[in-house]
Amino acid sequence: MLLAARQAQNIVEDIGAIVRQNINMMDGDGVIIASTDPTRLGNFHEGAKRIIDEGLTELYVTPDVAERAMPPMRVGINLPITYDHRIVGVVGITGEYEQVIGYGQIVKKMTEILIREQVQEEARRLDLRVTSRFLEEWVLGAGILRPALLAERGRQLGIDIRRPRRVMVVSLDDVEDHIDSLAGQELIEQVENAVLDIVRRDSTTLVLRNAARQILLLGEADNNCLLALAKKLATMVQSRFQKTLRVGFDGMSGNIHEAYGQADRAWRTAASLPARIAGFGELDLEFFLQEISTQTKFDYIEKIFRAYAATEREPVMELLRAYFAAGGSLKRTADRLFIHKNTLQYKLRRLEQMTGYDVRQPRHAAVFAMALQFYDEMRQEEKAW
Repeated sequence: MLLAARQAQNIVEDIGAIVRQNINMMDGDGVIIASTDPTRLGNFHEGAKRIIDEGLTELYVTPDVAERAMPPMRVGINLPITYDHRIVGVVGITGEYEQVIGYGQIVKKMTEILIREQVQEEARRLDLRVTSRFLEEWVLGAGILRPALLAERGRQLGIDIRRPRRVMVVSLDDVEDHIDSLAGQELIEQVENAVLDIVRRDSTTLVLRNAARQILLLGEADNNCLLALAKKLATMVQSRFQKTLRVGFDGMSGNIHEAYGQADRAWRTAASLPARIAGFGELDLEFFLQEISTQTKFDYIEKIFRAYAATEREPVMELLRAYFAAGGSLKRTADRLFIHKNTLQYKLRRLEQMTGYDVRQPRHAAVFAMALQFYDEMRQEEKAW
């Protein structure tokens, strides 16, 4: 039978509690797979087998027939459960015809509806799996499949791979903190569904789930449109879930595989940016720094700040963050740190004494900017661990 035994058992128990009669449900072989009488599970039901073999629309076992039957039978109505014009099971209810025929029809209809919905859901899941595998080969693959074959497979799925697309990678910023728990997985799913509600307002959008991230294949758009969408998604997630979204998008590459690589790099870089949103086309220093090993970054930081103890470095980094965020303006930096301008100047002179670099000089400022970038990236990696 197309309906799972657990679902069948739920139906017979629910209806049985109302009619207070014994209810059985049999599979396509006439075997009882659900019953209000547990002792009958697994038994063969002769009446059900007759309905299946003879294609009967119903079979009522009268008191006379029940009394003469060997093995013994019970008075009641048996009705076929059909799907796609085929009998796939039988439902039987004990009792006089007039008393139980109405309930029998209810159980029959409920079961047929559930079977139809289950088949449709299985077909939908299969379509999703097939589409997901295709998207993985198209977007994440390394061009193993010939373009003509890829295009044909896409056509069969209603996907035109020649259509210009932009790629956006989206996830919770602290997704690593949630993937190992049931509650965390539920949160990730809720956030992903909320993102889908927005991006699928455009029916041409394709979505591929990859390692607790969503890869959004969007229609042709400029960077301003993608930035606006990224901000909209981030605002929604912050409002509904009080969580920060991390977003990276491509630099308008004509190749989908290359576009994904760009969006992925932008997504990784966004982890160290205040807004947690990055576009590949706007990456400058951050893009090149991604190619540098963690050990090299560590050594660089140690070289610049070796005069500071490890516990003293965070206040220094906070000073640098404020200075760069203020565009090098001493007044705005002091305001950001809630200190007097003279105090700020003292801190900057102290920084020069300790490191040998003056952040107020453009060449030295670049040294500190790179060190700060390295420091923030390594802090982010530590959080991920």
